[in-house]
Amino acid sequence: MKFCLITALTFLCLALPVAAKAATPTKKILVSVGDLKENSHSLWKKETCVLVHALANQASDSAVDVTCRSFDTSSFVDPYLKTAQGQFSYHLRITRTFQDEVKVDVTNWSRLHQTDFINLGWNFRENLLEKNKKQEAMAKALANFFFYVSNEEAFKAGLLVNGVHESDRVEYDQKKGVFVDKQMRQELTVNQAYSLYESESERKKNYLRTGVELGVLLSAGMAVYYKNLVYNRQDFDYGFRDGLRKKLNGEAILYDDNDKFANYGHVYAGVLYYQVARANGFNSLESFLVGFASSAAWEFMEYHEVFSLNDQILTPIGGYVIGEASYQISCALLQKGGKMAKTVGYTINPGLAMNHLIDKHTRGDKYASQPDCKKPRWSEISMYMGLERGQKAYEGSKDTSYVLGLEADVVNIEDYQKPGTSSKLVYDTALVKAILEKSGGDGAGDIKVIAQVVMAAYHEKKLDLDPQGQLRGYDLILGVGSASTWRDRGGETKSNTEDFYGTINILGATARANIYYKGYNVQAEFGFYGDFAMVKAWALNDFKASNGGHLNDQYGVIRKRGYYWGLGTTTLAALSVEKGRMKAGYEAQVSSAHDMKSRHRSGADAADPADFRDSLVAHKIYIRFKITKNLSFQLAHEIVQREGSANGRKTDRGIDQRTTGTLVYLF
Repeated sequence: MKFCLITALTFLCLALPVAAKAATPTKKILVSVGDLKENSHSLWKKETCVLVHALANQASDSAVDVTCRSFDTSSFVDPYLKTAQGQFSYHLRITRTFQDEVKVDVTNWSRLHQTDFINLGWNFRENLLEKNKKQEAMAKALANFFFYVSNEEAFKAGLLVNGVHESDRVEYDQKKGVFVDKQMRQELTVNQAYSLYESESERKKNYLRTGVELGVLLSAGMAVYYKNLVYNRQDFDYGFRDGLRKKLNGEAILYDDNDKFANYGHVYAGVLYYQVARANGFNSLESFLVGFASSAAWEFMEYHEVFSLNDQILTPIGGYVIGEASYQISCALLQKGGKMAKTVGYTINPGLAMNHLIDKHTRGDKYASQPDCKKPRWSEISMYMGLERGQKAYEGSKDTSYVLGLEADVVNIEDYQKPGTSSKLVYDTALVKAILEKSGGDGAGDIKVIAQVVMAAYHEKKLDLDPQGQLRGYDLILGVGSASTWRDRGGETKSNTEDFYGTINILGATARANIYYKGYNVQAEFGFYGDFAMVKAWALNDFKASNGGHLNDQYGVIRKRGYYWGLGTTTLAALSVEKGRMKAGYEAQVSSAHDMKSRHRSGADAADPADFRDSLVAHKIYIRFKITKNLSFQLAHEIVQREGSANGRKTDRGIDQRTTGTLVYLF
């Protein structure tokens, strides 16, 4: 860039509107200029500093104080920034890459309000037809930034004047030209009014619509329940008064012995309860409480049956995990735009779809009830389909069938995978991961569901650009959260030739680390959880054979269904390496559980209950090749090992092997 061009661009910026300066404190800005093409003796760095000073002087001659420096792009660590952070209000970094692309990012070191930006960034590339457009675009962006900094308070005052009519706490007195606290009737400074205004939740909880929609769900569920009365009557233990009384005094609070699909239905019902609340403006904790209350209401409405302990875990906690994952995934898909992304987003979250339609029609803004959904998120969401060749643990021959799935990874942290250095606590949902997979055959069975939610986390990163303009450094997330894993390979219940292992991972610790080096992205993940489990007893057939061919002395759920309710732990881990078009990875799950001996329905009938224990260990390796920007081919092999014991006597290990080849579409 020649000096004459700098001068011409400076005069071009004189056309930008400049407001009258108020008597505001001087904002100090540190500008760091780096050149990956010519790190030493770079004329471009000197010329860029001249441009920066010229633009800052045009935007403000007193409210902005700019210090421009050169930084060494060959070193990952910039030690000066640590001491400079307490001396400057903003850090503006300008870097030229080997490809002549100019990257600009701004870090706000002196945020006054919650809604003040943390990081901003722009990339400027050369236009082959118009050579000067890159420099002009960068000059305009920098001039607008300096203009904002020098007039930040006036800018916020303008926003308040236009938006204060929606506030319950602040009003604007047009005669005096001041902001007023509605409750205290006191005059407020611009910053005081802005802080008060932004503390009001943007979400407007729609209690009435939430109640109506939950009422419809519960009523529809009850209608289906009584339509299948012949089947459901087998669970009737109480009359109306007797049932309510024993539920209230705790006598009828027990584990039920329904079949596995009824339990799947309770998890799905919990997802619907949660989605209704989330789509009506409730946050994640409030939505969980709504799901918990709705589940409890259902258990009381079923007055003939026990107040099911397992349902009261499956419905609200399973509903929270899968419901929050689907909410974050849906919002990320809606941001991507496109008919297919929107269709999938609304399909997995019908409550959001319905409320967006209502709000768009009545209020002109589909995000009116839940504006959090339009907040930017980092995401990788894909659908895949292909063929599976495998042998199930309880079968003697291999089989080929289709496989169809959805895989999603959404990070709800503002500056994730962006250059910069930061450390902070994230109190909202930090990240979610989900896999939903259906294999052919066995009807509603043969599914895999893995969902993880990190409800709060510590985020630390130190990222920079290497000489090739690629990320280098690390990005770390440590958090607490919940998860849910379901592996059902289908089969026949009556003949006990089936296998399933489901967990509600109630609470646990999670960690994710990304390391960037020479174009490689190495990602490691780990999660450890305490479980409530629903497990098909792997040792059941051997135990039955050694027990005279019957299960008469066992709890009803083992005797009738072949599974048990248990407690245990689950570990989820993953490691992947990605560079260019190639990605390879490894995923693992290790789960173990033992049955519980108390509070079973008809527990008195179990004269000699056995001690059942089970484990599931899954290993998966895969390699993925990117064909186009959105389409990839993946080849994967998974081995699932199942073991079990009854009264300490172990059975033979069952091996479930699957090889899949799939086409993967990335949204």
